Amino acid sequence: METLRIAIYTDTYLPTRDGVVTYILTLRKELERLGHEVIIATTARGPASKADENNVYVSRGYKFPLYPQYSISPVPFSVNKKIMDLKVDIVHSQTPLMMGYAALRYSKLKDIPCISTFHSLIFHESILNAYLPDNTRTIRTVERLMKRYLKWHYLKCNETIVPSEYVKRILSRELSVEAKVVNNAIDIYRYLPSMSKSEARAHLNIDASSRIVLFLGRISREKNLEVLLNAARLSASDVRFLILGGGPHLGHYKDMANNLGLRNVDFLGFVDDSLAPLYFRAADVFCNPSNFEVMSTVDVESMAAGTPILVPDGTSQVELLFDGKAGMSFRNADPSDLNSKIGDMISNENSFSTIDYAKKFTPEKHVESLLSIYRSALDRR
Repeated sequence: METLRIAIYTDTYLPTRDGVVTYILTLRKELERLGHEVIIATTARGPASKADENNVYVSRGYKFPLYPQYSISPVPFSVNKKIMDLKVDIVHSQTPLMMGYAALRYSKLKDIPCISTFHSLIFHESILNAYLPDNTRTIRTVERLMKRYLKWHYLKCNETIVPSEYVKRILSRELSVEAKVVNNAIDIYRYLPSMSKSEARAHLNIDASSRIVLFLGRISREKNLEVLLNAARLSASDVRFLILGGGPHLGHYKDMANNLGLRNVDFLGFVDDSLAPLYFRAADVFCNPSNFEVMSTVDVESMAAGTPILVPDGTSQVELLFDGKAGMSFRNADPSDLNSKIGDMISNENSFSTIDYAKKFTPEKHVESLLSIYRSALDRR
């Protein structure tokens, strides 16, 4: 089978760690395992570097006001010049923003297909509300302009990929963009249990008698952690809530927990990547209360570790429940129902079987589907 050279364009890459970066690293590892070559075109603050030994090409970027931990490049085409003389077969963009625009430009200049994966509902009013001034008119204007741009962008791509049926319906309804569903590649192997729950807790110094509800992810307003904190206020005395991760609204949620007088909630901040599988394994329930996941990677990681998931109704996360075999759902934004379902899940902990369902999201299966899309786009050229 002919090997390909794929240029992946992204606005976020190492040393930043988020869901998109995790996906790219997993995708790249599997593509290279199969003999394909991957080039990363990205942006970073400070002087733009040349290619490093890992085929990463960088355009100089600056702090992005809406997401201060990210950078954005006002001159993304500079990265195109660095790879213009390389033989690239296909472009795979992970962003519709500046580097995504550069990806479209590069694919046109090279006359090669551009595939784009949709990773975030960035045009949703509730997300914009968390990062823009509290002004309804401004938010709606930005939302309208963003939708117009996103529709233009994705219709310019040869194919748009989404990780869930939920997002496919939204893009069709909101942007008139038809997409193909390919569940994200997730390196489930590092989360498969290597020890018992009690052994994981011993390693982490977690009380063996506590019931643990875990959240691990970026601490931002769209994650809807208010509902989790309000559920903690209602929970039984032996239930503890561990919140792992950092982000722009960590201080906000810490203040909220203090104001609610919560003594059963621990904010542990960033934890070493090697410890994440232990925390998933040690928990009794994993809950990501966000309404805006396109597909929750952390849900699948928890499932791979053997811990069932509790997800909000009416979101993409419901697709990961597999008819209740991998977890349960609660009424969206309802702390009382969330607390009740935590109790139900703890009381019926042996009724869930998550690991087999997590195996549906292996990198091998994802890349097999992706390569089929790549080759189809190349054949239609």
